[in-house]
Amino acid sequence: MNIKSDYHIHTWRCKHAVGEMEAYVEKAIQLGLEEIAFTDHIPLPHDFDIEHRMSLHELDDYMQTVTDLDRAYPEISIRKGIEADYYEGFESYTEDLLSRYPFDVILMAVHFIRHWPEENWVFNYDFGNKPPEAVYTDYLQTVLTGIKTGLFNVVAHLDLIKMADLPLVKHNEDDLKMVFNAVKEHDMAIEINTSGKRKTIGELYPAPSVIKMMFQNDVPFTVGSDAHSPVQVGMYFDTVEADLAYPPVRFYKRQMHSSPVFESESGEVRNERNLV
Repeated sequence: MNIKSDYHIHTWRCKHAVGEMEAYVEKAIQLGLEEIAFTDHIPLPHDFDIEHRMSLHELDDYMQTVTDLDRAYPEISIRKGIEADYYEGFESYTEDLLSRYPFDVILMAVHFIRHWPEENWVFNYDFGNKPPEAVYTDYLQTVLTGIKTGLFNVVAHLDLIKMADLPLVKHNEDDLKMVFNAVKEHDMAIEINTSGKRKTIGELYPAPSVIKMMFQNDVPFTVGSDAHSPVQVGMYFDTVEADLAYPPVRFYKRQMHSSPVFESESGEVRNERNLV
């Protein structure tokens, strides 16, 4: 397998993933991955959606565990990441929380839109008689607003809102181009998330047609399994790599890199492990 990094891995702390963190690491090593990022769900204020994310008091232990695992498994680089929701009105809270921890990579997710019904949950949205392009525009404009905050590094599962047989490329090509331009302007990347292949939608996030547009626009990308169990690490990566136009990027200390990064004990950063 030529994809050597998995940048979207959860832990039991989010309350809907299973398995010890060591098992995720060992699965990645078994697959020959060079680098993974644990990216569990960020706690939100007022215990918003607490049933799907870690609690605030767990963050210190989460970060320390990732650091300890990186030291315990020298054959693989283990990055400190988080999946942070962009939600209108929570910007100050999110900025303050993210600034307190030395994350390597921050995924931006849009799971909720404040003015939508059904508790703002994207998956519960009823299109009804509303044209799909209007719903998609609403969603993508929220994604665009999140990008422009400058708080994040990677847009996770970009077309999470999509419905079967209603592709975003067909209905919202201009909106997608605006997202691509903003991602590049803010030195971000877009995730190719393979978890859709194991869900009802049955395809990648974003869809292959969107990924093709990304490559046409030279948009940097990462690859993530969105693993919620050790067996899901790197899942379906082998079905993706043949269609990649260029390699995925990596992140270290919130900085994008085109190749693996390693740090010596003196703090010097290099791109080859044998130079450290």
